[in-house]
Amino acid sequence: MLYSLPVINWFSVFINSFWITGLAILLAAFSYHYWLAEQENRRLREQLNQPAFQKLFWFSFIFVGIGLAGTSRTGWETGLWIIFILFSIVNTIKA
Repeated sequence: MLYSLPVINWFSVFINSFWITGLAILLAAFSYHYWLAEQENRRLREQLNQPAFQKLFWFSFIFVGIGLAGTSRTGWETGLWIIFILFSIVNTIKA
């Protein structure tokens, strides 16, 4: 037997679920607004500039930033992701 104890790092599973969830939200929002643009005979660019998409866009990047900050190895990298998270929060509120 190679391992006698479970080797799943549950913190890693938890923290990586944030960026995966963020990208899933982004993909779902883009897919929905792509479909909506076709239904309303709008250009995709017009549809993606709507506040509904912009809120989901920046909200998803909050989750991506949390996941990437949690998996960072160095302090400067974590700090950079925290700045990105704060920037995303501000843009979510503005949208």
